[in-house]
Amino acid sequence: MNNSINIMKLLFYGYLGLILYLYVKEVPDLNTPESLTDKHMHFIVFFILGSIAQLINGKDNNFSFGVSLALIVSLFIETLHFFLPHRDFEIFDGVFNILGCVSAIFIVYLYRKNTQ
Repeated sequence: MNNSINIMKLLFYGYLGLILYLYVKEVPDLNTPESLTDKHMHFIVFFILGSIAQLINGKDNNFSFGVSLALIVSLFIETLHFFLPHRDFEIFDGVFNILGCVSAIFIVYLYRKNTQ
């Protein structure tokens, strides 16, 4: 069990590093489907981060640091965009970051509560 938790933590920190890297670099014009907006992408990226963080977090909240870190990063990333000349600060991007993260944390929490 301990090895699977360590692998999940490695996945969490690796994904977190990837988010930080991708969110500060200049973004090329992406060919995403028109039905998938920028806000959807923000929600999905941080939903995954929140899911991983909460999956690692056991019933005894032994990884609450990761859950807290996921929430803090979701705000920090968008605030950082305010200072980067090649990125645009949009408050609603930050809102969707947080909504994605909190939604995932809540869904995993409810799933665990109902299955245990």
